[in-house]
Amino acid sequence: MAQPSEVGQQAEISRRRFLSGAVAVIASFIGGAITIPAIGHIISPALKPPESPQVSAGSVNDFQLRQPKRVDFFYYKTDGWIEERTSGSAWVVKLSETQFNVFDPRCTHLGCPYGWDAERGQFVCPCHNGIFNINGQVLAGPPPRPLDRLQYTVQKGELIIKQEVQRA
Repeated sequence: MAQPSEVGQQAEISRRRFLSGAVAVIASFIGGAITIPAIGHIISPALKPPESPQVSAGSVNDFQLRQPKRVDFFYYKTDGWIEERTSGSAWVVKLSETQFNVFDPRCTHLGCPYGWDAERGQFVCPCHNGIFNINGQVLAGPPPRPLDRLQYTVQKGELIIKQEVQRA
């Protein structure tokens, strides 16, 4: 059986051993305080949701009332660390000086590009004969919903399109 004095000696920690342990714990905290934010800074671009680019479609005076016009443009798309130049387009219908319908250029049936038929006054998708009115509503064919819209703003007389599709 162990003597009481032996038990007390085993429980004692030398000053050198205590200070070594304390320095190791403090160094670990300092290392973590530096490392964790550095890792967060390195991987944060991959975790951020991509921003929807905004592009100018031109002056509001470039559009005639209730006359659809296709607008083609280029924008830069950033995904994590990769930035690439991408082309895009939209159909713009001017309703008033500040109100527009801005449609995604793909049919809601299978994503085919559609066009404006001025004679009929309708958007027509040639793939499966989808037909839409000037407000994007389905008139005929297999499309399951109206045309998808893009967000826009009017700033200083210029139509700014945000490349974020709003499903109809």
